[in-house]
Amino acid sequence: MTDQTDMYLSVVIPAYNEQERIADTLYTVKDYLSAQPYKSEIIVVDDGSRDWTTEIVKTIDLYGKEMKDQNVSTIMENVKNVGKGFSVARGIIKAQGKYVLFSDADLSTPISELEKFLPELENGVDVVIGSRRLKESEIEKKPFYRDLMSSTFNAVVSLFAISGIRDTQCGFKAFRREAGQDIAHHQKLFGFSFDVEQLYLARKLGYSIKEIPVKWHHMEGSTVSPIRDAIKMFADVMRIRLVHRGLTQQKQ
Repeated sequence: MTDQTDMYLSVVIPAYNEQERIADTLYTVKDYLSAQPYKSEIIVVDDGSRDWTTEIVKTIDLYGKEMKDQNVSTIMENVKNVGKGFSVARGIIKAQGKYVLFSDADLSTPISELEKFLPELENGVDVVIGSRRLKESEIEKKPFYRDLMSSTFNAVVSLFAISGIRDTQCGFKAFRREAGQDIAHHQKLFGFSFDVEQLYLARKLGYSIKEIPVKWHHMEGSTVSPIRDAIKMFADVMRIRLVHRGLTQQKQ
């Protein structure tokens, strides 16, 4: 078993019915991490997939171990589809690395963007988040409806939950392990609005947050419904203050 004290980075990848792209994602992430000087691990959390996602992860692991001397991923399987937020929280709690990165399974933000995050974490920032809405961000092929949905949602978030953050929803965020696990243990909402709750909790618990511009490319195959999920997300934003109204700062 790997000694937690020498694990530098954990990469958490939530997956739900990702058989079409999980192989490419794992090859890319494994190749990148294998070239780094630090110890790392990959935690794939399968959120009750009904396809071959888990089997493909196991196959890629076997190939990587035998052909490239790469570490085998940790696979966590939810008994049923609970939600992306639940999977991310479960992976963060399992993580052994000094720092924990959560990345979407489609790698819309390239794994190499992590290089911008690590210096911030090393300098003491607790939570570093990727942003598609800063002047230096490099965005490709974002559909107009995603941009409209994002702008509207961010305005609601700023008004009712967290001010001062331009992009709460980018699926590329990093934490000091202690901060990430503290936040994950306090999570109560597990749908697509979990990002907002995590950042709300970070502020409430006294953790520092820094927003970093990233490269981002729209990937086809998203399971987000512009109308259905937008309604759920707006409702959840209204709930966040209510469910955490008694929370007091407990920064470690």
